[in-house]
Amino acid sequence: MRVPSITAKGLVCLSFLLTPAIAAERFTLTPEGVRVSLGAVSLTAGTSIEGAQRAHPPRAQRTPGGGTSFTSVFVDGATGRSVTVVDQFRVEASSVRWEVEVQAEGTPFTREIVHSVRYPSSATTRFWTAWSDPTGTNETRSNKALAQWTDPLHATPLAERRLWYGAPPFTDEDPLVGFCPFYGDLLAIPIATFLEPARDRGVSVVLSPEDDMLDVSLTEHANGAIEFARRYHRLGGGRTLRFRVDLVTHEGDWRGGLRWMRDRYRAYFEPALSSANELSGTGAYSAVETPFDAEKMRRMAFAVNWKASFDFPYMGMFLPPVDGPWRRYNGDSGGNVPPDGAGSYTYATIAGMAHYSTVMRQLGFHVLNYFNVTEFGANIVYPPPARHAASDADLWQDANDFLYARLGDAILRVPEGVRTPGLQAGAPYFTWGKGVVMDPGEPAYQQFLLDQAKRHIALLPDSAGICIDRLDWLRMYNERRDDGISLVEDRPARLLLSSWRGLTQQLLPLMHNAGKAVFVNNHDKRLDTLKEIDGIFDEFTYNGAALNLTGLLSVERPASGWTAEESQVRPDPDGFFQRFLYMGVFPMAPFPGNDHSLRPSEWVDRQYLDYGPLMNAMRGRTWVLDAHAITVQDGAAKVNLFRVRDGWVAPVVFGGSQAKVTVRVAPHDVKGALAMDALHPGSDRPVTVTWRKQGSLYEAKVPLVRGCAMLRIRHADR
Repeated sequence: MRVPSITAKGLVCLSFLLTPAIAAERFTLTPEGVRVSLGAVSLTAGTSIEGAQRAHPPRAQRTPGGGTSFTSVFVDGATGRSVTVVDQFRVEASSVRWEVEVQAEGTPFTREIVHSVRYPSSATTRFWTAWSDPTGTNETRSNKALAQWTDPLHATPLAERRLWYGAPPFTDEDPLVGFCPFYGDLLAIPIATFLEPARDRGVSVVLSPEDDMLDVSLTEHANGAIEFARRYHRLGGGRTLRFRVDLVTHEGDWRGGLRWMRDRYRAYFEPALSSANELSGTGAYSAVETPFDAEKMRRMAFAVNWKASFDFPYMGMFLPPVDGPWRRYNGDSGGNVPPDGAGSYTYATIAGMAHYSTVMRQLGFHVLNYFNVTEFGANIVYPPPARHAASDADLWQDANDFLYARLGDAILRVPEGVRTPGLQAGAPYFTWGKGVVMDPGEPAYQQFLLDQAKRHIALLPDSAGICIDRLDWLRMYNERRDDGISLVEDRPARLLLSSWRGLTQQLLPLMHNAGKAVFVNNHDKRLDTLKEIDGIFDEFTYNGAALNLTGLLSVERPASGWTAEESQVRPDPDGFFQRFLYMGVFPMAPFPGNDHSLRPSEWVDRQYLDYGPLMNAMRGRTWVLDAHAITVQDGAAKVNLFRVRDGWVAPVVFGGSQAKVTVRVAPHDVKGALAMDALHPGSDRPVTVTWRKQGSLYEAKVPLVRGCAMLRIRHADR
C-alpha cells in the first residue's frame, strides 16, 4: 500500500467522476491521493484544528466496506495539547461520505474544527450556497434597507467572503441580543456548490444537519478553497466528536446539490403533517375577531391568521388553568405595558378562543394559535418580588408569582463574561413586555410547555395548530447548565438549540398525532432547527435577506412572510410581489387588526387583489429541483418552477413585455397532453400561451404584464 501524497495544508486528495450519481466502487491509493476509480476531477479535503500544527503525515489504512481513513495528530500551538483527527472516506450510492472523528485528552478546551476542501477552479467556475445575498454587498445590520433584494438563485464567480450559518455566533463582546436576519452574510443550509456551466457539471459539499451543530461558518476563497468551521465544540476528556460531510456530484445547476440534500434529509425539508399545505397562502397576525369580507380575502389568496398574542394573560400562560374569563394581556408588541389597572382590558375564555377557530374554519380559513418556548411573563421584576398568591392554585394569576415559584430555574441569565451596556451579569435577559428569556431544556419549564400543548389539543379542536415565535434566542448559551458538548468562551454551557431539539422530540409528535401543524418564526435561519416543522411564518421578509433565507428553507413546506406596513409596498408594488412569487413565499395580507403589520386600505387592497390570482395559483407549491428545470432566453426575466396539485406553475418576473421560457419536465411526470396559459397582475382571466415540444423540453412564449406572468402548465384533461 502506498501512502497518498499530502498537500501543504495537509489535505487528502480525492478524485471522482462528475456524474449525477456515483457508483459504489472501491477507493484506490495513488501517489496523488485517494482516488475513486471513476476518473475526471480531483478534490483535496481534510480536517484541521484552529491554531494547531500537524505533528506528522497522516496514517492511511483501509476500512471495512472499501473506505479509507487518514489519522492525523495536531498539536495546539498555545497549550501543546494533542488532538487526534480521523478523516474517513467511502463511496456510497449517491455521494462520497466523509466521516470525521476528533478526540483529545485532558481538561476541556475548545478550538475551531475546520473541514477544508479545495476545488480545481478556473475563471469559468461558479459558486453557490443557500445565502442571504450572493453579491456580498447587502451587509446592513439594521432594518433600514427594506426594499433591498438580490437574487439568491444566482451562482457567482469565486470570491473572498465568510458567511454565518443562521446567525453570527454569540460572543461576550457582542451577544447580539434580539438578533434579526437582516445580514447579507448568512446562509440557511450548510451546502457549498461548485459549478462548471459549460460542461454541465457540479460538486457540492454538504454538512449533515443530523450532527450536533453549534456555531458554524463557511469561508469561500477566490482560488477554489472553502472551509466549514465549527465553533464552541468541547474538546478533551477523552470524548470523541463525530461529524459527517458528503461530497456530491451533479449537473451544473445549483438545484443539483440542494435536490440531493432534500432527498437525503427529507425530515428537515418536508412538513411532517401531510395537510400542512392547506395553510399555504397569504397570512395575517391579528387579534381582531370582528366579521370581515371573506370573499375579498379569498381573492387575496388568504389562508391563515396567526392569532396575535393577546389572548393570554401574559406571555407563556397561553391557556390558563381555568375556563375563563381571564383578563387579556394589555401591552403592545413594542414592549410597552401599562401599570396594573391602567388602560382598558378585555377578557378571554376557552370557549371564545375555540369558537373563533371554528368560525374561521367554516369560512375556509385557518387559525394558528400563538406559542412561544423561549419567553415568559410580563412586567417581570428582578430581584424576585414578594409573592402575592394566597394559594398555589392562584399562582398563575401573577406572572412573577408563577415564574419564580415554578419556573425560575429556566430563566436564561446574562453570563459573567458579558459586558454589554444594559445587561447585568447574573440577571435575566429581558424581552418585550418586560418578560424574560427562558431555556426550554429545563425539565419543569419543558413540562409546562408540553402541558400547554396538551390543553391546546384538547380545548381548541378547530385550530390548525400553533406558530412558535422568537427562535432567535436559540443561538444563546445557558451557562448555568451543561449540554455536554458546548464550551462557549471557555465556559461549559447548554446551547438553547440543544434544548430546542430535546423539546421538539416530544412536542412535535404530540401535535402531529392530533393533526395539528407547527409553524415557526425562525429569526435564526438554519436548517437543523426545522426537523419535522410544518411551515414558516417569518416576521422579517420585508427585508431581502430574510426573504431569501425563508424561501430557501421552504422548498417543500409552506411559508408566509411579514409585511410591516404599507410604505414597504408603495415604492414598487410590482417589485414587492414579484420577489415574493419568485421565492415561493406568500406575503402577509392586509387584514383587519393586523398587529405591527399591514392593515387594509383602498390602495393596498387593490395591489393584493391585482396579484391575488397569481398567488392563488401558487398555493400548495413545492420547488422543482430537477436540473435546468426552467430557463429564460437571454436572461430577459427571472423565473422559478413549482409543482402544484394540478401541474406546475412558474412565476416569470422582472421582465419586459414577453419572455421565451424553456421548461424541462421529467417524462414520467407527464400524463398525456399538456396545456399552458398565463395569469397577469390586474386580471382574473388567463391568456393562452403558445408553446411547442422539443424532446423533453417545452418552449413557451409568455406575454408579460407589468413585467410579470404566472405561467400555468397543466395536463389538458384535468
